[in-house]
Amino acid sequence: MAKFYSIDKKYIEYIESKGINIELLLRKIGISIKAIDKKGISINREQYIDLMNALDEMITCHSLLCYSNIESIISFIPPIFAGMCAKDGINCFSRILKYKKIIGPFILKMDIDKEKLSIEFKFDDGKYDLPKFSILSEQILMISIIRKATGVDIIPRKVTSIYDYEDDEFEEYFKVKPYKDKKSVIEFNIEDVKRPFLTENNVMWEYLEPELQKRIKEMEVDESFSAKVRSILFEIIPSGDFTIERVAKNLNLSVRTLQRKLSEEKTTFLKQLNHTRELLSRSYLKDKYMSNDDIAFLIGYSDTNSFVRAFKVWTGMTITEYRKKYINKI
Repeated sequence: MAKFYSIDKKYIEYIESKGINIELLLRKIGISIKAIDKKGISINREQYIDLMNALDEMITCHSLLCYSNIESIISFIPPIFAGMCAKDGINCFSRILKYKKIIGPFILKMDIDKEKLSIEFKFDDGKYDLPKFSILSEQILMISIIRKATGVDIIPRKVTSIYDYEDDEFEEYFKVKPYKDKKSVIEFNIEDVKRPFLTENNVMWEYLEPELQKRIKEMEVDESFSAKVRSILFEIIPSGDFTIERVAKNLNLSVRTLQRKLSEEKTTFLKQLNHTRELLSRSYLKDKYMSNDDIAFLIGYSDTNSFVRAFKVWTGMTITEYRKKYINKI
């Protein structure tokens, strides 16, 4: 069965903002602009590859550096959003590579040892070379993510590609000379990918504002222990690591004490987890460009159907009903 990949409307608008003529771009890959609907467009593997090659022909080095700016794309690429919520670079890249193959027909292969973390960019079947645009934009993005999230101007150990970099602007950005090699790899010192991500520098908070913060304040006017648990869950759910053990550690408590304190308030950790998931999902659903799959991923469901069923239990509405209700109000 052929695989199809969704290019959402917000991504298309983003490409246009970089000076790319979408009608001409789609024409190059044999698709009419009329094929774009309110959600975007669905393309197969071959069309995806053609799209990346066409972008490579149409975009300049400077535009490519701007194209991969984390500030611009964080809000509509869920794995990047989730990666920025991680506690450090190792967890961030692990989170991203877990989801990346859903976005396009390529994978990130990560290797770690005592000295370094390396990420290799390749096709999911390993038979063909990735387009130049895909490799370079991903390498720029990985550096942009870790610099933004740590607040440190991190310099990679090395950057290589199966293609020539050709322009000095890449070296200026990477701050290390990239070179052509047999593999497309970016490599970081292990100390740099272990640096903690800083919440205050994390653009995820800008994305969640103002609606989500308003709801958080409404929810947490009390000083209950449950409210403290929810507050921590709000921060860590998008990272994918939101166990009771991690919450207890954040509160400097044992798991047993955490459970006891919640029990005293006639609630449980699971109830607080689901309550926070509901809050997050309500906010995400108001973004018409986010799919159910994206939202399920961001709130920690590996199966979208489980999320869909849970949302109906939480709200008494289907996801479609909730989206319509919100859109009708704006």
